Amino acid sequence: MNPTLIPFVAFEHYMLADDWPTHSMTCHMHFWFTGKFDRNLFEKALKESLPRHPIFQMTVVGSAKSKTREIYWKPVTELTMPFISWAGDDTPIDEPPGGVAQDITKEIGLRLWIRESLDIKKPQTMLRVQFHHSVCDGLGIFQFVEDLLTIYGTFSGLVMPPLRKIDSSLFPRRGDFSISRPDWKARRHLDLARAKSFIRTIARPLASPDKGSTALTQKANPLASERIILEPMTLEKIRSEARAHGASVNDLLLRDLFYVLAGWNAQLGKKSLWTRIAVATSLRGPVEEHMSAANIVSMVFLSRKFKHVFSADLLPSIICEMKDIKDNKLGMALPRVMMKLGQYAGGIYRFLHLPACSTTAVLTNLGRPFANSKLTDQDGILRVGDITLDSLESIPPVRPRTSASFSVNYYGGALSITLKYDSTHLTKQTARRLLERYCDQLKQKTVSS
Repeated sequence: MNPTLIPFVAFEHYMLADDWPTHSMTCHMHFWFTGKFDRNLFEKALKESLPRHPIFQMTVVGSAKSKTREIYWKPVTELTMPFISWAGDDTPIDEPPGGVAQDITKEIGLRLWIRESLDIKKPQTMLRVQFHHSVCDGLGIFQFVEDLLTIYGTFSGLVMPPLRKIDSSLFPRRGDFSISRPDWKARRHLDLARAKSFIRTIARPLASPDKGSTALTQKANPLASERIILEPMTLEKIRSEARAHGASVNDLLLRDLFYVLAGWNAQLGKKSLWTRIAVATSLRGPVEEHMSAANIVSMVFLSRKFKHVFSADLLPSIICEMKDIKDNKLGMALPRVMMKLGQYAGGIYRFLHLPACSTTAVLTNLGRPFANSKLTDQDGILRVGDITLDSLESIPPVRPRTSASFSVNYYGGALSITLKYDSTHLTKQTARRLLERYCDQLKQKTVSS
């Protein structure tokens, strides 16, 4: 093996194999600022930031249909800048020469768009970041953006806090998740039990009232998403109800999403089978906090029958299951299964391309990004000189038969929900109605015991 090549890990293979011709496994993030960046200093800071996160300086060698051990990351021979599109806010988001989807066998898995307001009295900037999910997770992107802003501030002549310490020797261990070999063997029965519970249930896909609509197209729109910013009081109500029930905010987000998804399908005559929600869960431990951008994440799957969704036991059952997932690190089940499948050529690929629904919808909650950042003031707002981060959102990908991905974003005391949807399955109007139904459900909070 070429000594410069870095072996793939199971989760990276999973994301690569789930890259469909019609549905790219790429994520997007938006950052809205008051103020404008100096382009020369920004690109200089970008050049300085990239080497701190070597995954953004690598391409893939191998096929998603290969065994995991036959797929590698190949570092570029010299510093490679990502695709950058810099223009006024009257310029639409343009496609790179290679197209919307990222072919990470040919290009690094990072792209940037900067759109500046043309109104000089109200300088505003939107930064759009696109990254392939084989490259890193959402928390990794937040780390990268914080580095970029810190270095930009230094180049601008500001006195900036020190950068987060990164241990480059940790990167090859990104698939270990701080689990020792004895512990890995000892937990085998837990992970297999979790995998079996997934296989035993058949998920109901999200029903579409738009079937046959001329508004639907055969080609998926990778930018198809809707966003709603909720009133600050909504978040306080959710927190109050969570405390009253001994639950977490995530538990209530899941409960209400079960209500909405099951009710949506029932309204369209689809009551049978299970509603299943995939939940992104971080596998970061103390060691991973010093790692560069990478995928230190997994997915857990919660399934409920229609009759259980609308029972009094729904929330207690979610509280119990989520506690079990956290206490026993049940997010390890997915990497274990993918490691096993990855031992066989085409194993992961064939599993992911079965003609069946695996998940009704996805829920991602990245917590409060930048909450512990030294760039953030006491009011929770990130500032670099005269540049202020006003708002942000993360947009996970969707896949065939899992046509809705909900992302929860907290920042500066505000709560927003973004729905990424499959535009070959739902129209913009229907997707908006689905998101509004979820947000209305979240607003209906009454503190009760």
